[in-house]
Amino acid sequence: MRGAALVCALGACAARAASAGSISDPMFYLHQDTYQLTPRRLAQWEAGQFAPGGMAWIDLGSIEGGGYAAVERAALNLDFAARFAFHGELRNDLDLDGRVTRPVGDLLVNVAPGFWLGASGVPAAKKQDYGVGGSVLFLGASRRSYLLARLIADQFLYNRTNVDGGDRASPVLHPQIEGRWEDGAWSIAGSLDATTESETSFPGPSPITFEGGSRRELSLHFRHAAAALELDAFLDVLRTHDALTQPGASSELRQTAATLRLEALLPPFAGMLWRPRVGVRALAGEATGDQGAGAFRLTRREPGALIAAQREEGRALWELGYAFAVPVLQQTGASAFSAAPYQDKLYGSCDLSLGPVSFRALLSWEFANARFGGANGNVLLVF
Repeated sequence: MRGAALVCALGACAARAASAGSISDPMFYLHQDTYQLTPRRLAQWEAGQFAPGGMAWIDLGSIEGGGYAAVERAALNLDFAARFAFHGELRNDLDLDGRVTRPVGDLLVNVAPGFWLGASGVPAAKKQDYGVGGSVLFLGASRRSYLLARLIADQFLYNRTNVDGGDRASPVLHPQIEGRWEDGAWSIAGSLDATTESETSFPGPSPITFEGGSRRELSLHFRHAAAALELDAFLDVLRTHDALTQPGASSELRQTAATLRLEALLPPFAGMLWRPRVGVRALAGEATGDQGAGAFRLTRREPGALIAAQREEGRALWELGYAFAVPVLQQTGASAFSAAPYQDKLYGSCDLSLGPVSFRALLSWEFANARFGGANGNVLLVF
């Protein structure tokens, strides 16, 4: 009864704050804690972004209401000659805040040892979606250390080629920076992905008269990886803006979320085959907007932690863990409410390595809500 009552209470809170996207979902960030790649696999992905050939990362996890969250990313590297190369990236992610789809390619010319200049482009199914720009790449001899800076003009011919009758006030610029440095057991990886504000008006007969939005992301990963000890620190910041005006109605939502995570994979205790894995997380988020029912402001402060153990058996890595968090939600203005529900996940996973391919499957249970906590599977492929 207590679990059912808690589920109902959380559902009511989410319904009242449904307009606030992921910030309002009590379980959203706990799903991320358990579904995302382990630090070791994430470091493998970061180090291989410019390796000859390429990599692919596919991740699918179930969430409440029969929905799912997905990550589909790939990097491709082709050397045409001593001085020419192609680097391509694909991103197709889906979560509560919507879909982020981004293919981009760089045709690079080596102008000095470790220094490349390139022309960048974004292919598209519609002419209005093409983007053009340029890139600069510094690449270490091992290709595991790099710094890429790219600037793209998204939909640079939108006003001339769009078939929706839209008029954009100014070009949308999309700067991207990604890099990695390593020295022995230490490494730092990070990325910045941002767009300037997109403001599009539709003066003709249309169910939409104005649409605007932007997305800005920052990610940093500090890592120390030795045989007996792995230490990781993560900082992730996401800021989004979405606005929509229709005849007789308008809506707007601004979201900001900052997450700091610290994790450690410790040596096994004497006589034990299992290695402890522990972590702590702090999150601060805010959503403001007006979805027709009136203006609101939702804040989220969330401490969380992870206690787990890993064991390697041949090609398989087994992990049993318990992740928990207390999202403190407070909304003022329209549909005001406050809540601080305890949320948790008991999970078990198996990561199987088969040469260039690794698979992981995960199942979980939520004790606090007395229900199945979701399933997740991911694949990391090196080709």
